Amino acid sequence: MAPRPELRQVDEASYDGFARNLDRTFGFDYNPDEDTFRPLIEFERAFAHFDQGTVVSTLGAFSLEMTVPGAVLPCGGTTVVAVAPTHRRRGLLTELMTTHLAEVRDRGESFAALWASESEIYGRYGYGRATKSADITIKRQAPTLSRHAPEPLPVRMIDPEEAKEKVPTFHDRFRTGQPGMFKRSEPWWEHRTFSDLPSRRSGYTAARWAVVDDRDGGIQGYARYRTKGVPGDSHPASEMVVWELFASSPEAWAGLWWYLLNHDLVVEVTARLRPSEDPIFDLLAGPRRAQLKVTDGLWVRLIDIPEALEARSYQSEFHGVIEVHDPMGLSGGSYELEASPEGAQCRSTDKDGDIILDIEDLGSIYLGQPGLRRMARVGRLSGDEKSLEAADLAFGWSPQPWCPEVF
Repeated sequence: MAPRPELRQVDEASYDGFARNLDRTFGFDYNPDEDTFRPLIEFERAFAHFDQGTVVSTLGAFSLEMTVPGAVLPCGGTTVVAVAPTHRRRGLLTELMTTHLAEVRDRGESFAALWASESEIYGRYGYGRATKSADITIKRQAPTLSRHAPEPLPVRMIDPEEAKEKVPTFHDRFRTGQPGMFKRSEPWWEHRTFSDLPSRRSGYTAARWAVVDDRDGGIQGYARYRTKGVPGDSHPASEMVVWELFASSPEAWAGLWWYLLNHDLVVEVTARLRPSEDPIFDLLAGPRRAQLKVTDGLWVRLIDIPEALEARSYQSEFHGVIEVHDPMGLSGGSYELEASPEGAQCRSTDKDGDIILDIEDLGSIYLGQPGLRRMARVGRLSGDEKSLEAADLAFGWSPQPWCPEVF
């Protein structure tokens, strides 16, 4: 019998094998000259299985600062999880996740989060679907704004150098009020956001940047987008894909959306990774023009339940016992939560649970997306109606959680 692959930390010497296994498993060809992940890797948080010296699995983590309702907290950003097809169903993924979640706990991060390449996988490791992610497609057929929409502010196109100067400051201000968003480090801005390798454009143009200026020399919103020519009739035509769109005022939202929807020769605009309640639906006179495709977004896994629940804010009062089942044995137990808009206390208890649920479903409501009564209706969890209603109201948040970037 062949020896079991050895799980160990990745270092500089083994990075090449790590990257090759990752790209091969996800269907890409590794090109070290275009590797934008290497400048971001935290080697002390990267693990791999080695089978006779060959990397056959990978997992890494980013040390993130993520916004939750009313606070910004450290978060273990689970990433680059891949098991080679030759080594599936041998328990390697479970060993990777067990090691990773223990490392998150030991670093004092009260929760972890990830984007799931396959949505069936991570519930069994305690991750819950905590945000929705939407693609919005609008056919450009003379869309008009609602009579209730504000007067759109003027929009200005800028070059990448000015974007590097102004966009990060605005983004950092915006993300602290939006549960699900995280702080981008300087290397992240350089190697992820502003990286614009021609081989990664999928036939689209270089990134275009558009902003709404404010009175203090900064900006109150921006959009990052690309266009690509498509077959048309006797006239040239193109489609637009919008990758980032943020604004801090109703007038800036109106200005940026109106700008994007009024490009000559653009026949279709698709905005990726949007919130399911994007402002465009209230800005358009005919909201049905905006076609919505919703899927799962960020998945959250609580590690230290008392710390996580005490750190966030609540919209209303809740006092009850939440009984949590954890299939991995990390965070299960009964917890008495006393929460109000003024603060929260959470402690272990021997009392019977008013709400009984899996750690996965607690993670799904943590960022402010209510759903306990909905999940109870289909038998995912149980509890008395009064407790479920009070918890849904307390855990809910506005704005709804949204993570506009895959990591």
